[in-house]
Amino acid sequence: MYQRLNDILNGKGENYLLPFYWQHGDHRETIPREVERIYESGARAFCVESRPHRDFVGEGWWADMDIILREAKARGMKVWILDDDHFPTGHAVGKVKEHPHLRKWHIMERHADIPGPVKDGMLYYVPENEETILLGIYAYGRTGEGEVCDPEYIDLSGNKKDGFVHFDLPYGLWRIYFIYKTRRGTDKGDYIDMMNPEAVRLLIDTVYEAHYAHYAEDFGDTIEGFFSDEPCFGNIPDGIPWGVRVYDYGFYDRRVGDVGLALPWSDKLPKMIEERIGEAALPQLAALWCDLGEPTSALRHAYMDCITLLYRDAFTRQIGDWCEEHGVKYIGHIIEDMNAHARTGCGAGHYFRALDGQHMSGIDIVLNQLIPGIPKMAHTTRAAGNYAEPAFFHSVLAKLASSYSHINPQMQGRAMCEVYGAYGWGEGSPIMKWLSDHLLVRGVNHFVPHAFSPKFPDPDCPPHFGGGDKDPQFEGFCHLQPYINKVSHLLSGGTHIADVALLYHAELEWANGRGRSDFTQRAAEFLAENQIDYDIIPADCFLPHKGARLYPARAEDGRLAIGDERYQALIVPFCEIMPAEIEKALSDIEAQGVNIIRMRKDMTDAELYRLITFERDIEITGSREQLRHYHTRNGDTDVFMFVNESTVDRTHASVKFNNIIHMDGVALDLLNGEEYALHGNVKYLGLAPYQSLIIIFDGHKYDLPTSAPWVIASMADLTFRIETASYEDMESFVTLDEGVKSDDLYSVTAMDRTPRFSGKIRYTATFKSEDVPKGKRVALDLGEVGVTSHLYLNGTDCGIRLCPPYRYDLTDVIREGENELTVVVSNTLGNVLQDNSSLYMHLAPSGLLGKIKWMRK
Repeated sequence: MYQRLNDILNGKGENYLLPFYWQHGDHRETIPREVERIYESGARAFCVESRPHRDFVGEGWWADMDIILREAKARGMKVWILDDDHFPTGHAVGKVKEHPHLRKWHIMERHADIPGPVKDGMLYYVPENEETILLGIYAYGRTGEGEVCDPEYIDLSGNKKDGFVHFDLPYGLWRIYFIYKTRRGTDKGDYIDMMNPEAVRLLIDTVYEAHYAHYAEDFGDTIEGFFSDEPCFGNIPDGIPWGVRVYDYGFYDRRVGDVGLALPWSDKLPKMIEERIGEAALPQLAALWCDLGEPTSALRHAYMDCITLLYRDAFTRQIGDWCEEHGVKYIGHIIEDMNAHARTGCGAGHYFRALDGQHMSGIDIVLNQLIPGIPKMAHTTRAAGNYAEPAFFHSVLAKLASSYSHINPQMQGRAMCEVYGAYGWGEGSPIMKWLSDHLLVRGVNHFVPHAFSPKFPDPDCPPHFGGGDKDPQFEGFCHLQPYINKVSHLLSGGTHIADVALLYHAELEWANGRGRSDFTQRAAEFLAENQIDYDIIPADCFLPHKGARLYPARAEDGRLAIGDERYQALIVPFCEIMPAEIEKALSDIEAQGVNIIRMRKDMTDAELYRLITFERDIEITGSREQLRHYHTRNGDTDVFMFVNESTVDRTHASVKFNNIIHMDGVALDLLNGEEYALHGNVKYLGLAPYQSLIIIFDGHKYDLPTSAPWVIASMADLTFRIETASYEDMESFVTLDEGVKSDDLYSVTAMDRTPRFSGKIRYTATFKSEDVPKGKRVALDLGEVGVTSHLYLNGTDCGIRLCPPYRYDLTDVIREGENELTVVVSNTLGNVLQDNSSLYMHLAPSGLLGKIKWMRK
């Protein structure tokens, strides 16, 4: 038997859960109970969220942390710590106000169009001071093609006098650019400069060293590490009100090339850029906003390449190295949403560089960014812009995290997601289960559930698990979290098996600009929908001189090899201009036999499909549109996860395994406790909406029945008594209705019932054994449920169901004669606690809703 399966069967699996635990600084007496509640959920670690605390790294904070660490030690739990007083990380608890020289610098431009010829012309410029410094003044001839300028320039920087620049210009239309270095142009004026090691050291001294001074003996023991939340460049449009035209940039869409956008700056940049483009950098900087023709692409690529490397080395690596030196780990995530991971603004310019130095890759899924049942169409969210692009969130986001964990030796296969947060009180366990499986089947194996709070109701980004013992979904949550731990344990520790590597698009976007290159998700969505697994690979794997902490790419027997990963092809997204150093690296490895598929702008899915001529790891046929899978190998054991991401349609598929070592194994529905023996290919993979299955081929002959599908025997004929217990006291039930036939069930929160009810709904009925259909196994399927069910038969606890199938195998608990059935259904708090996030959530109907049936096999 596979050792990791033996681990979970004997309760010895590792912990993969570290939920956020909100700290407010005024609930000290509740800390023991909240830590116990986290423990009850199945988590053996938690991350202390500092943002709401009134006295972070002050005396109040240390008093609270003393209690937190005491309670964690008593239960053998680990503690992580958010590393600033609020997100995004980089505020340094406000200490930058005492060190103003460590604030961010940006560059901005002002330009004027001057018709020539001009003799003894003058322009005045914005006065310089210690906060705004004029770097250079350059005149470029307009070509007449839109706003394109000729790259040949006239340097006017030496013609300044008394606040004016003086110039002579020949015939034509000229654009004069003033390039300024400024402290303005940021929405985070009291934040550290993320490219300045001295500034980042201020954060380390203020937060990290302070914790080490108080709890050095706990570092590497109870204290496991620190968490950075959404650090970024923080540059914004129109930072200096000079009346320049400013595009209506989205929150996520602030990229090099946009007119009027302030851009991050370091005095190290001119020399670094000059080394890349082979000429002086300052006269070319206008290309960061204006099209200067041929040099534009190289300049923009060089600039973004430099700032992301400076960010990497000054920020994430410096903190990561400090943590390693002090025996703890460093984790966190940036804002990745809607391609922000490859841009400035709320992003850090390059997903892989922004996390280089951390010990897990990280992402978050919050704010309704993924909604079960909407895989293809854009939909509303509470996130910025109230818009979510499905291809990015379904096919790229989780894959960024898992891919990085596979190719970074420091991460050792650890991929983390902050999840469930700010979906609102209407988010029930079915949605949480769907989100969890979405991540697991894409290779994410560490989870930061968002969040536990001592305050109830807490309006800050609900839901909050437990809710002061008033959360009807907490029972379901406590059933879900151990499931996540089990699946994570089974999928960890091995090597991911995928057919294809997909080149990360950041450098392509930098070099090409809007509409001239593809995002990673164009190919990723195609691969996912055709059940071809992939990793997203940054160009740094092919460019060792960049110094990334990644396994270098190499050719091996015609495959692309990166660390332990082996890919049969590399897909390169379309771009008009490929940066020269990347093109050379790809051509070199292609010459060694690696199959590189270069996409064209007009390439159809059918054309791309025809280029994938190799034998795939697995082949899935039948009804499979929203079926997703993941494959990992540990020694000679192959482990697969299959998930049906549809919320309405069952899969009817078959699976051919082309790459397994052993034929004998086991299939496990770990959430619902069903299992059966397997030998080789799966002729019928029938998964209900939301359902997942783990398949393990380890060569062990399991003493279990082989798979046989459940079939409907008959519709159940039951008569229920219905009772309700409010969320305020979920032990006190009162009768709502009696004599309700199973054909006449209804939503307790329907418009003509009690729409504002939240709590538990208890259904009791009796049936006779002779009314149960015959079969080797007999089950009761509750049909439609809103939203979680807990079934008891004859006093025996038959378990909790969080999502379809709400099916219970009752074979061993049905007794001769009369049987007593009790079903307790829990809805969400969204009916009584109506928060802003839940405005974007469908509040499910409540209770048993019908189509109850007897099943047999």
